[in-house]
Amino acid sequence: MDSLDLMPPRLNTHSDLGQALISMFKSVEAELAQEQAGPGALKIIIFGGCAVHLYTHHRVSMDVDGECYETSLAGHFDLQALLAEVPQAFFDVQSGRVLELHYDLHYTTTFGPIHEDYLDRSLPLAEFPENSPLHVRIAAPVDIAISKLARATEQDLSDIHALFRSGLILTTELRRLALEAIDVYVGSKEPPTTVLTHLLHDFLEPEDGEAS
Repeated sequence: MDSLDLMPPRLNTHSDLGQALISMFKSVEAELAQEQAGPGALKIIIFGGCAVHLYTHHRVSMDVDGECYETSLAGHFDLQALLAEVPQAFFDVQSGRVLELHYDLHYTTTFGPIHEDYLDRSLPLAEFPENSPLHVRIAAPVDIAISKLARATEQDLSDIHALFRSGLILTTELRRLALEAIDVYVGSKEPPTTVLTHLLHDFLEPEDGEAS
C-alpha cells in the first residue's frame, strides 16, 4: 500500500463494545477520583481484539488486553482486583446475545515482539482527558499487528488482515518496525519472522491477471 493511501487511524467508541470498554474504565476513573489521585496517576495502553474493534469494528472481543505502563499510585491501590470486579455487559448484534467484557489479568506486552516506540504511536481515548486521573491509550494499528506475530492464531491473523484491509497499515512500515522489534524480542525469533514474511507476501502479491 502506498503512503498516499494510508488512512489516518481513528478510534470509534460508539459501538456497544466500545461503550462497554469506556464504562469499564470509567469505573476505574471514579475509584481513582475517590482516592484523590492526580491527573494521569494511572496510564494504561490497550492492544488485542478490543483495540482492533475500535479501529475497524471487524469483530467483537470479550477480553481487554491492557497493560499499565506508568503509575504514581501508592501500593495499596489494587488495579487488577478492581478491574476483575467490573465486567461490563454489552449486546452483540451479530450473535444476538448479551456478552460480558472482562479485563485480562494475565496479559503483558512481553507475550510477543513489541517495538520500543509503540507508546509514541498510540492514540489517547478522548473520554479520558489530560485532567483525568486515568489516561487510556490504544496501540497503533501497526503495533497491534507486530504484537500478534508471535502467537499468530487464526484470530490474530484475521485481525491483522482487517487492519490491512482498512488501509491502516503500510507494508513498508510493518516490515521495518516488525524486524526492529523481532531483533530485540526475547522469545524465539523464527516464528514471528516467518509469519511476517507470509503476511507481506500476501499483501504484496499482485492481483490475478496483473503484472508483477
